[in-house]
Amino acid sequence: METIRQTNGLKKIIILAVILILPGFLYYLLERKGENRYKSLPIYGEKILTGTYSNRMGKKVPDTLFHQIKPFSLTDQQGRQVDVLANDTSVAVVNFFYTRCETFCKHMNDEMNRVAERFIDNGLVNFYTITVDTAYDSPEVLDNYAKAYRPESKKWSFLTAGSDDVYDVARNGFLVDAIQDTTRTAGFIHSSSLILVDSKRHIRGYYDVNHRNEVNRLIDELKLLLVEEIREKSPYK
Repeated sequence: METIRQTNGLKKIIILAVILILPGFLYYLLERKGENRYKSLPIYGEKILTGTYSNRMGKKVPDTLFHQIKPFSLTDQQGRQVDVLANDTSVAVVNFFYTRCETFCKHMNDEMNRVAERFIDNGLVNFYTITVDTAYDSPEVLDNYAKAYRPESKKWSFLTAGSDDVYDVARNGFLVDAIQDTTRTAGFIHSSSLILVDSKRHIRGYYDVNHRNEVNRLIDELKLLLVEEIREKSPYK
């Protein structure tokens, strides 16, 4: 009888311990462990330590200033001035091309279109295709080129010369090449990547259109970035 009483007492202690410990353990798994498993996309460009620190999960973490693209203004295919990256509530996918390109440009814009189609109903994603041949690619030329893609339905702007210098924007903003190729007529050297930019104007990824898996990765990482943006803006984070 005494043994049964002791066994019942032990069971009650175990049940009470489980009731007290389980919520904390679940919190640890969902919050601490879950947060550790969540891997944010990298931020590209020069990083500078500010000398200050933030408290994160009880740890002292150095604050970092990341490379940030300055907003810039160019002219779209309809002849309108477009202030690019001026909206801090949306993310963007950007690429550089020119209409007289005889290499990968059409394929690049076909891949850009594939991504734009996937996010056609998402108001938080903008697409910008910037010509490096600003002397030839007037708004009229761009409009004629872009018609097949129906860009207006996808928040997609084709951009040419405007208030800011395209080459400076490419090199110092997006950290990619954009120069005239003097070895051939109407030739330019420019990046073959689609570039992902967050709402803080940080570069979060480069995706080479010559590899389909890279663009598939962009689609996946764009979804991840949108989740990250929602988490950052949530009052309950």
